[in-house]
Amino acid sequence: MIVPLLIFGAFGHAILWVAMVSRWHGTAIPQPLREGGTFVFLLAAIVIPLPVAWSTLHPWWGTPPADSSAWWSAVAWVYLAACTMICIVATIHWYWLRFHPERRGALLSNHTIRHDPRDRTSGPLTSTGIPMFLSRLPGNQVLEIHLHEKELRIPRLTLVHDGLRIAHLSDLHMSGRIAKVYFEEVVEHVNQAQPDLIAITGDLVEHNKCIDWIPDTLGRLRAPAGVVYVLGNHDRRVDYQRLTGALAEAGLIHLGGRRHEATLRGAPLLLAGNELPWFGPATDLQRIPTGGEAGIPLRILLAHSPDQFRWARERGVDLMLAGHNHGGQVCLPAIGPIVAPSLHGVRYAAGVFLAGNTVLHVSRGTSSLSPLRFNC
Repeated sequence: MIVPLLIFGAFGHAILWVAMVSRWHGTAIPQPLREGGTFVFLLAAIVIPLPVAWSTLHPWWGTPPADSSAWWSAVAWVYLAACTMICIVATIHWYWLRFHPERRGALLSNHTIRHDPRDRTSGPLTSTGIPMFLSRLPGNQVLEIHLHEKELRIPRLTLVHDGLRIAHLSDLHMSGRIAKVYFEEVVEHVNQAQPDLIAITGDLVEHNKCIDWIPDTLGRLRAPAGVVYVLGNHDRRVDYQRLTGALAEAGLIHLGGRRHEATLRGAPLLLAGNELPWFGPATDLQRIPTGGEAGIPLRILLAHSPDQFRWARERGVDLMLAGHNHGGQVCLPAIGPIVAPSLHGVRYAAGVFLAGNTVLHVSRGTSSLSPLRFNC
């Protein structure tokens, strides 16, 4: 009995502290406190198993049985039992999410085209040192470009909006660790797809020096209905006023706390932004136009975090685009993502979801500050 209990308890222990880290990073806690809390959680994940293992196993190591009645042994057994329950509940929850109704009804098709920029560029795609070493690890997909062509069913879609093509980019994390030429390749592939609208959902730049990349990267994006964006939590690490100024000069439209009305081939669009919980306020959508001669506008929300899904549903959004979770960044075979910086854990790590009349599309992201991406 003790061996299965230890196995389930070990998995439950890992699930508990991974969940703590995920939800901690889904808040607007200041960066130093967030990083400090993460260190504490990881330290607890490493240290706690040692006294628990000693307290539960030492009777089998020849220690007098009387010691097993000490208070720390009781605490260890309670913790082990709790972790076992966490493992069981988490497993049930994982299966529940895999077959949740939110995952059905919106995605009609998905065709993926893989591009390897190393086939088209002769220069290095990463900075030298650790980023270059990591990018060459077997299975690391961080330099692959995947273009997912998805057809979505929007419940309230009108005939005038049918066929609208939206390019959704997210989480570029331009830092210098991955070279500018990589992002130029991304932009070229997006333009070749000929979208009607381009939406970028945050975490654009990691360092102020990379703001100078905007004219040669995001500034080259082109779409008839324009290029719109919101900021993400990592954009707070730079001079974001300078960043938004550079993006405005490049012709991009910032939707943070505001809305933008556009018309495409006679079809009205209402574009809004939600940068909560890091920037506020979100766009006021209480008074949405009910429609004019051109019909009811398609309501599209850009948000960095998919945690704003409920906010979008309550305000009658038709399509919400988000990122932030990187698809988990490292996904285990048959299990999938295990870590996502969200209050919902990995529930909205990536993919298409439908609740009520609102469709949510969560991008896996274009890049990462950490040049590692496996099975994702």
